[in-house]
Amino acid sequence: MKKLFVLLFIGLFACTYEASAQTTASTTIALDTVAAKSYVGKYKMKDSPFEEIIVTLQGGKLTGEAVGQGSAPLAPTKDVDVFEVVGYDGKLEFVRNENKVITKLKLTMQGSTMEGDKQP
Repeated sequence: MKKLFVLLFIGLFACTYEASAQTTASTTIALDTVAAKSYVGKYKMKDSPFEEIIVTLQGGKLTGEAVGQGSAPLAPTKDVDVFEVVGYDGKLEFVRNENKVITKLKLTMQGSTMEGDKQP
């Protein structure tokens, strides 16, 4: 009887763990690293407390660095070309031209929106 109870408990735990893992995985949005390469570059900021933002791709993750201010991971959102600035309660949106090429970004933090043009 004890063996049956232990096996039942382990089976219940395994099912609960599996359901939890599936729920967590479905809420995480994966980054398309091939598409993410188009975001990489330097963006010259306008009317901003920092001169430029440098976006890099390392280990399959995007990072944004506000020169002189520090860096933060950029987490994909459900919206294409929009990323959460992790740890700063901000969002970074990449703007494309009519040819679908990224030409600028918009950084929204603390109620302010700043723009930067992508440098060649």
